[in-house]
Amino acid sequence: MGLYRFLLTLLVVLFLASCSAPSKRDDEPRVSQPGTSSPSVIDHKVDYIKKAEQVFAQTGSLTQRNEWLIKEIESLQQQGNCVKSLKLLQILLPELTDTRQLNIARLIYSECLVTIDTPEANEQAQLAMSEIKLFSGYEQRVYALQATLYSQQQAWLKASQALLRSSMDEPAKSQQIWQWLQHLNSAELRKAQKIHPQLQAWLELSLIVHTYGLQPQQLITQVANWQNRHPQHVLANALPAEISLALAQQPLKATNIAVLLPLTGRLATQGLALKEGILAAYLANLSATKLTEQTSYSADMPKSTGTFLTGQEDLQVSTPAYQKLRFFDAALKTPEQLNALVADYDFVLGPLLKESITGLTAILPEDKVMLALNRTDSDTIKPNTLPDTNKQFEMAPKEHYFFALAPEDEAEQLASYIKHKGYQRPIIFTANNSVTSRMTDAFIAKWTEGSAVLRIPDVAVFSDSKNMREQAESLLDVAQSKARIRQMENVADVELFSVERNRQDVDVIILFANPEQTELLNPIIEASLSPFAAQSLAVFASSRSYSLELSKNSLRDLRNLTFSDMPWMLPAHPWTDLANQTSELWPQRQDSLLRLFAMGYDAYELIANLRLLTLLPQVSKQGLTGELNVAENGVLHRHLPLAKIIQDRVTVLAVD
Repeated sequence: MGLYRFLLTLLVVLFLASCSAPSKRDDEPRVSQPGTSSPSVIDHKVDYIKKAEQVFAQTGSLTQRNEWLIKEIESLQQQGNCVKSLKLLQILLPELTDTRQLNIARLIYSECLVTIDTPEANEQAQLAMSEIKLFSGYEQRVYALQATLYSQQQAWLKASQALLRSSMDEPAKSQQIWQWLQHLNSAELRKAQKIHPQLQAWLELSLIVHTYGLQPQQLITQVANWQNRHPQHVLANALPAEISLALAQQPLKATNIAVLLPLTGRLATQGLALKEGILAAYLANLSATKLTEQTSYSADMPKSTGTFLTGQEDLQVSTPAYQKLRFFDAALKTPEQLNALVADYDFVLGPLLKESITGLTAILPEDKVMLALNRTDSDTIKPNTLPDTNKQFEMAPKEHYFFALAPEDEAEQLASYIKHKGYQRPIIFTANNSVTSRMTDAFIAKWTEGSAVLRIPDVAVFSDSKNMREQAESLLDVAQSKARIRQMENVADVELFSVERNRQDVDVIILFANPEQTELLNPIIEASLSPFAAQSLAVFASSRSYSLELSKNSLRDLRNLTFSDMPWMLPAHPWTDLANQTSELWPQRQDSLLRLFAMGYDAYELIANLRLLTLLPQVSKQGLTGELNVAENGVLHRHLPLAKIIQDRVTVLAVD
């Protein structure tokens, strides 16, 4: 391309861009790059395009011309005009041959794409970044860009390592590394300690919070010990905001608890199951409190070392002393009537119905804490939301918490898990009802979140057993394979010995169905899969597909099915005595009521820990219903274990 044509194109593009809306600074990259990392100073008053024209006229050197054009592009970037920079780079990049100039242009291109922050732009930025070679003078910008791109991929350890090498100012750098590492669970943190020595201090502090976050006195001791071991670390003198608040925060002390449940009417059965779970937890804690009081005065009791909690000390921390419970029938009562009932109580457990929660939330006095046993439609915050370290952190004026056995949480967890395991092409079979429809929508939203590459899964909705087989054969392309076989038989006029083949662009199947439907559907899927496939398809389901009432024959029909469920419903859980007692009292109790019993039990157990769980969203509490954590707006989320049916047995899978 000649100089005249090239410069004319540049000037036209720049003119058109400048004639659009008034210049407005784009959002900065999530990890800022200091201007001092550039080897050359950019003067925004200089007309670099004119200089490019002059130098080319004098020397005829494309390399020198391109150097000035790159300066113009970087000047636009620094002024927040990344849209103009990208337009110019799309023209200039194909013209570049000098390795250094290519690296600088690709770096600016990636940095500008990151500011757009869409899945498509991020994919392009990662591709451009992969072609950049680390070069003198620009190392810090490359590291900072790597950190941002790794964080977009949720590769938190790689992001932290890259940011550590960058020249980002303190304490922002250490706080950002801390924030990223809070996405890791305890097992991942321990594993990281062995292979990332540079991050040792952050990892140690993270493990302390995970281990002692719900034990205030131990947390104070362990954090102080960490500060003594790392006196020069930035966070030793400027602890993350959530830790500082947790150290100063007193656990919630609820002495008079009003429980609002439907104890009569159409939801009485569900209300009674929740009530029995709450009472079971209350009595268990009351017994533990008395035991602790008796043993605490024993002269023979050894003193704690201050490093690890003994069993009795653990009970003492987590057991509220002699709380008073009063159950109220919330059936057919207005929010105003419910508010009047709880006037003399400091803690409200319930109500259950969404409309009651919405109404009561609006009028409940600020001095009362509420743990609702459902969540409203407006509670859409995502699980494991971490606090912004740059924001002033404090408890909300109204302490309202929301605990529900939300099926959407299970669907999102399944989507995250199979994405993490490397599956890329799921299909979904779902029953035709409102709950499974919500689960399907939640799965698809989580699956496609933050990615421009992963496609929206195909979905088959079935209404009955006959329709179920038709949908399975259609979605797996077995019906088309059968049609091709019949066509070949008609052409050959002989009977062919053949086996149908299913489609090969699927690597995992998701089921949202009840146990009876899954028991029919799983063999249909198994029979529809070709024996010639290189590997069998994994099949995943939610807790809706499992029941304790399934016989061995039914379990054999569900073989190889992987599903999520609360620990209480799975074998080898640690609450054997409680499970035996409930079986003796209610031998014929349905699965749904057993799950509500577990929810009531966990709800009471959570009361003392709600404030600390809110301040430390990376910390979870193990309950009958799963690992429980609290998001920023008070919504509780559950992380469920996975189990697999092998022959006629349910086996809980190890944490990956």
